[in-house]
Amino acid sequence: MSGYALMIPEILLLVGALVALFAELLPGGDRSAAWIGTLAATSAAVFAALTPVGATTPFGDLLVFDGPARFARVSIAVLTAIWMLWTVGRGQGRIREGVALALFASLGAMLMSEARELITVLVALELATIPAYILIGYRRADARSLEGALKYFLLSILATLVTLYGFSFLYGLTGVTRYAGLDMSRLGTLGLVAAVLSLVGMFAKLSAAPFHYWAPDAYEGSSAWAVAFVSTVPKIAGAVAIVRLAYAVAPGLAPVGAVLAVVAGASMLLGNLGALNQTDVRRLMAYSAVAHTGYLLLGIVVISTFGMSATVFYVVAYAFASMGIMLVSAEEGPLLSDFNGLAQKRPATAWGVVVLLLSLIGIPPMVGFFGKLYLFTAALRSGQLVLVIIAVVMSVVSAGYYLRIVRAMFFGEAVASGHALARSRTRSLALALCVVAAVALGIAAGPVFGAIGSFLP
Repeated sequence: MSGYALMIPEILLLVGALVALFAELLPGGDRSAAWIGTLAATSAAVFAALTPVGATTPFGDLLVFDGPARFARVSIAVLTAIWMLWTVGRGQGRIREGVALALFASLGAMLMSEARELITVLVALELATIPAYILIGYRRADARSLEGALKYFLLSILATLVTLYGFSFLYGLTGVTRYAGLDMSRLGTLGLVAAVLSLVGMFAKLSAAPFHYWAPDAYEGSSAWAVAFVSTVPKIAGAVAIVRLAYAVAPGLAPVGAVLAVVAGASMLLGNLGALNQTDVRRLMAYSAVAHTGYLLLGIVVISTFGMSATVFYVVAYAFASMGIMLVSAEEGPLLSDFNGLAQKRPATAWGVVVLLLSLIGIPPMVGFFGKLYLFTAALRSGQLVLVIIAVVMSVVSAGYYLRIVRAMFFGEAVASGHALARSRTRSLALALCVVAAVALGIAAGPVFGAIGSFLP
């Protein structure tokens, strides 16, 4: 396969985004835009799956197509296709710009998961996150949506500046921008400062503690439809990017591991405890995202191939479950009480939500269980017993707030919600795909996990 042929998935997303921008010229208007997005993302997933592992690009080898990159690219494309499919059945409203923005963000996320050079990863990072600012503030007439978008923008731009500052230090100290040349072993304190500044920016992008402060406000102000995308697809790319960066700088700087451990512990504690009393599903899932970032960092703390693979595997497991729950919230309403009586109104959807919640808690045979098992195993192998204990205890705590959703669905009194959308086959299919992915990835966890790690250095 030639070098440019490797980039077919990214090209498909770019073409789909440009066509969607002018969808008013097509029969069907916005609905056609969503179908075009579904087709582009599905085709991108197929081509990404067919990309040979280990191939190099014609761009100075700035990108890499290893096991984690292929798994991330396919997952990003599949999640984008599911989100687009749900959007087809969203009904009336302005969606073509949202479709184009999501495709641009997916393009940036794919490039981010492949990048192994500082400038490339920074450009891809902005391409993935700038459309997300706009999606968060998509409801232009809603002051809370605009407030959330402004907070998200300020937090993200600050994170970008800190990341750029750290990258400039890394380049100044080593004279290279490629990860392969970042020899940090003899750089001392200044090297540690550069590495920490670079990672801090990534922490903020992933809403890790203590940089999570405005994430719940941003999610609450936005529509659940937008949160379903913003909280999942860019998160996969961010996790893969921080895995590659940590793998490049941490082996030569032992204190970096301690910084990662502190952030992991704080994220698990603050995220899970903060979610306990939330009555808005968007805020609950925002704090949940902080907690899951803490779990992800468990695999990075250990700086091993096994741990890195576990992080990539787990972020995908989290993304499918989180997207499914947020899409149900987009249909039923943003409050926990909007889920009341869902089991009587829509039993198949209610049981699907149960499967997704069990995956987030970590109950077998769902994929979330195997993701946590791999992460905990990696941490135990490197002697991170305290972090594992925190993770296990916090997983038990998480059951407390996830099961509140189950209680509302099965024991809450059904009331008419002003937010509920009319039923749609495409939306039902999108939700079903999330549930199938949560179960299928759990059943095939061993082979999938092996395929991710077998190509890491």
